[in-house]
Amino acid sequence: FNNDLSQLNFVPKEIKAAEKDLEESTSLTSKTIYVASYGNSMEEVLQSNSKLFADLSKEKQQDKILNFSSVGGIMLSQKEQQQKIDKWNSFWDANKKQFLQSQLLAEGSKLGFKPTTYTAFFDHLNVSFKPISAQDYLKIQALQLKEFVTEKNGFFTISTLVKVTPQQRDRFVKSATAKNNLIAIDRQQMNETFFSTLKTDFNSLVNYSFVAVILILFFFFRRLELVIVSCIPIALTGIVTAGIMGIFGIQMNIFSMIVCTLIFGHGVDFSIFMTSALQKEYTSGKNEIAIYRTSIILAVITTILGIGAMIFAEHPALRSISLVSLIGVFAALIITFIFYPILFKLFISNRSKKGNPPFVLRTFIHGIISFAYYGLGGILMSLFSITIMPILPINEKTKMKGFRYFISKFMKSVLYSNPFIHKKVVNQFNETFDKPAIIVANHSSFIDILAMGMLSPKIIFLVNDWVYNSPIFGGTVRKAGFYPVSEGLEGGVEHLRQKVEEGYSLMIFPEGTRSESNQIKRFHKGAFYLAEEFNLDIIPVVIHGASEAIPKGDFVIHNSHLTITILERIAPDNLSFGKNYTERTKQISVFFKEEYRKIREKLERPDYFKKMVLHSFDYKETEIVNSVKTDLKKNLETYYCLNKHLSAKAKILHLSNDYGQLDVLLALQEPQRKITSYNIDEEKLAVSKTNYIVTKRKISYLDQLEVAFPNQYDAVLISDAHYKNDLEKVISTTSTIIALNNSISKDSLINFGFECVLEEDSIIVFKKK
Repeated sequence: FNNDLSQLNFVPKEIKAAEKDLEESTSLTSKTIYVASYGNSMEEVLQSNSKLFADLSKEKQQDKILNFSSVGGIMLSQKEQQQKIDKWNSFWDANKKQFLQSQLLAEGSKLGFKPTTYTAFFDHLNVSFKPISAQDYLKIQALQLKEFVTEKNGFFTISTLVKVTPQQRDRFVKSATAKNNLIAIDRQQMNETFFSTLKTDFNSLVNYSFVAVILILFFFFRRLELVIVSCIPIALTGIVTAGIMGIFGIQMNIFSMIVCTLIFGHGVDFSIFMTSALQKEYTSGKNEIAIYRTSIILAVITTILGIGAMIFAEHPALRSISLVSLIGVFAALIITFIFYPILFKLFISNRSKKGNPPFVLRTFIHGIISFAYYGLGGILMSLFSITIMPILPINEKTKMKGFRYFISKFMKSVLYSNPFIHKKVVNQFNETFDKPAIIVANHSSFIDILAMGMLSPKIIFLVNDWVYNSPIFGGTVRKAGFYPVSEGLEGGVEHLRQKVEEGYSLMIFPEGTRSESNQIKRFHKGAFYLAEEFNLDIIPVVIHGASEAIPKGDFVIHNSHLTITILERIAPDNLSFGKNYTERTKQISVFFKEEYRKIREKLERPDYFKKMVLHSFDYKETEIVNSVKTDLKKNLETYYCLNKHLSAKAKILHLSNDYGQLDVLLALQEPQRKITSYNIDEEKLAVSKTNYIVTKRKISYLDQLEVAFPNQYDAVLISDAHYKNDLEKVISTTSTIIALNNSISKDSLINFGFECVLEEDSIIVFKKK
């Protein structure tokens, strides 16, 4: 920051050269310090000024200052005057006066002077002198004393001008300020102080403005995440502008500070424009960024023409204004056009295209914390198992027992590190896992491993290769005796048999891999083969809610209710599930899925998927989000009741007029449903297509209704009254029509050969006769 305002003045080269020559030959262009003696009476001020005069005279002799201009040698205090009068009188006693008079008369007569020649001098010598007042001094116009002496409201000052070199300035100001009743006034220092205060005020103003911008952005976008994403380019523009100025040695000054407010405003405007464009594209898939970019470019051109032209000015202040504005505006332009779209797509758009929900600040932070804690703990445990455990003076059995106990508690701590997953373990049969068994559980999420691991330390997992060889927790896995399934069960039978004999249960996910939804996949035979080989009980454990907490392919932990239900042991002699492991695989799979269905019916009430549906509309335009919220608040119970009339694998044609929320809800409830949807409103249809859940569920949207007519559907769902004229064409595609909220009349379908088989609340079900 340049505090020297003089450097911002326009001075022609020839004058600068002359000034330099003058500086070298004289002190006329040296630094001038104003020193003021002050007090509440003229006598007090005159005494202080006399002392200052004496000090300055001494410093001049010692070359500590160049020169000074003071009235201290002329205007004396009455006290000092009296001292001089007393000194005069003590010197001119009667004898000296008599001797001087006689000598002058005698010598003068020799030279021909009359005795009356010295009368005036002798009279003055005999005058009784008295101190004069300051007012008497000021009456002497020729001395211009009034330029140095001031009085206002009983406060008096006398000024002194001191010339110093730049090297002498700081030392002199410091020494003068330290004296009583003196103040040193340095114009350069005053300017620096003023500009320093101005700089502080400017920084405070920027901070206050930034807070105001954040509040305005929040009011406009209603999402903290969008506010943060919008503010990052604004802040980055300021940083880049300051960085470029620093690289090229361009200093800030009072004029460029004013221009910074313009740059700040441009950054805010550009960020709002681009956020609106990207949000619109994210909402409906329509790319209108070019329109917004045109507006931004026009604003840049206007700034360049209006302010940038001053770059050709010779005046340093004008050139400074132009230079800073050009750097700032171009920095804002480049960041807004290039960096900001990348940032927005990274955190919001691209995740939806991959079928993952957009980031939410709170869940994003908790996800990072939980995974960082898990990763760090895994590394530390792996290092401990490799370096410390081998040298501990404890028998191997005790060490392994303690190590596995710690692993179990660590898994539990990771799971409980996120307070937004509500955990519940249902153990109706009081299972303790003391007796070895084969534990089977459904697998749809990473947290399934944590959920199972926390149940008991006496569990050996069968894991994938990437887990077994992981640099983070591979050491822990190998030390704990977990077995890599890629090596085949046949080769690992003896290893696993030994673990069983040591009292450990074997944990296997019979699906083999994680499912991408809450749907349970086909069970493989491996777990049931081992149960038969080792003559072990089978303990089914049903995990509900994990797929909603952390879907496959994601690391963000979402709000969810995780319920782990431990079912009753299935003994080897229980032949109700089959006589061999092949039959037991099929029968236990059917039993497991049925128990899972019962748990779902119990836990998945009407509002279970509500947050997930609303989350799929995050960051879309406000009026759309509000419309979806209103619809779910009004019709959520009705939508839930549709499950009774639509099978889990139903092929559905939906004639709608919403933003796709009902399609999403039906697909979340039963992932195997195939939903073909048509919307008469093109804008709502476009919004429906961009929902991230569409990429992971069997939902397709038709641009024209006629495309659906050649196909057959298990049910046609009509949720809007605009399709009355299309009934004649629709009835040929299905034998079941479900009308929501009186969207069609009974008579219109009865005339087409349908009969009303059910009417409840806002649902009417028609069947073809």
